[in-house]
Amino acid sequence: MRLLLMGIASGAREVLAHKLRSFLTLFGIVLGAAALVGMLGVVKGLLRGWEVMIYETGGIERISVMTRTAPESQRERAPISPGRTLNDVEAILAAVPLARRVTAEVYAPASSRVYYAGRALGPSVRGVMPASFIMDRFEVADGRLIGELDLELQTQVVVLGSAIAEYLFPRGIDPVGRVVTINGQPFTTVGVLKEYQFAMGGGRFNSKNSAVFIPLTTAQTLFRLDENVDVLNIQLADIADMPQALEQISNVLTITHRGIMDTRLETREDLLQRFEETRNSYVYSLGGVAAIGLIVGGIGIMNVMLASISERVREIGVRRALGAKRTDILVQILAESLTIAVAGGIVGMIASIGLIKVLQQVVVAANRPELSPAALMVGVLFSGLVGVLAGLYPAIRASRLSPVEALRTD
Repeated sequence: MRLLLMGIASGAREVLAHKLRSFLTLFGIVLGAAALVGMLGVVKGLLRGWEVMIYETGGIERISVMTRTAPESQRERAPISPGRTLNDVEAILAAVPLARRVTAEVYAPASSRVYYAGRALGPSVRGVMPASFIMDRFEVADGRLIGELDLELQTQVVVLGSAIAEYLFPRGIDPVGRVVTINGQPFTTVGVLKEYQFAMGGGRFNSKNSAVFIPLTTAQTLFRLDENVDVLNIQLADIADMPQALEQISNVLTITHRGIMDTRLETREDLLQRFEETRNSYVYSLGGVAAIGLIVGGIGIMNVMLASISERVREIGVRRALGAKRTDILVQILAESLTIAVAGGIVGMIASIGLIKVLQQVVVAANRPELSPAALMVGVLFSGLVGVLAGLYPAIRASRLSPVEALRTD
């Protein structure tokens, strides 16, 4: 311990004695450490955007019923299946107690246009059920949402996203109660959704702010020629019930589809797996790039320590002549290298805090970089590791100096 403390003190003196050289050496470590922590913060912010997306679209408890081609053995009988319909919703709610809620959606034609007072937009118009707002976590800012009575009466009402309402209606006009037209059909605006700041679809005009909702039954009557639905989702009360719920839902769909296996159940497990793979790739790639900066800084430390040893050959010779062991010299040089690296790492941590604070002001909320204490610790530890590795060769070289040859050096 005494040798380590002596080496640290010697390293501090070396830094103070050669300020410019030490500054240039520290600068490489500072940049590398700041880049490492900054990259980890950016990755964490990006992945948080994924987590928000999953949460805001039903969470990991969501199951989606997707269509698929019937097996070869059922191809001839496949037309007897009614496909995904509202009967599936009712059957699942009645026969699957593990399902907290079941929703269906119908899309209006892709060419749909929403008009008001000469202003027009072409957003995606979705026919939904009341449970859709709960599952996808939509909140109303003004007015109301679509209710069960709207489905029953097939009312021509519409709920607008905040960005759609802001574009269609001039400032000062309350959208609620105003009549807009969708593909020439009049719809009374009954609600405007709250404005969402996260980037679900990119920027302020994201998928939540640009949503347009009408009752599902109204959409089927006005814009469809059949009773099929385009989206069928189930949300469980507990993710632990997933295996049992999947079996129950499959049994129900087999009955409602008259034995035709023309659906498949998609869970969030694949999405979560891709999430993990993306996180690892970001950490390895971006962290690796940042680590290169630390390695470059380590090369600078190695050069400095080699230069320092060349200047201190007689000092090392005197120490060896007075009884210092090779191990003593080795520990001293390593401690000096470690001191320089850790000092640069600490300054780099301070710089990374400022870097992340700046990034937080310019990046959208959902992907905003996060300052992690663990990342700061990793930055300091990695800086120290680089310092030890960079000082290893100079330390070994110094410890092998012959006392007699060292004392002869001018």
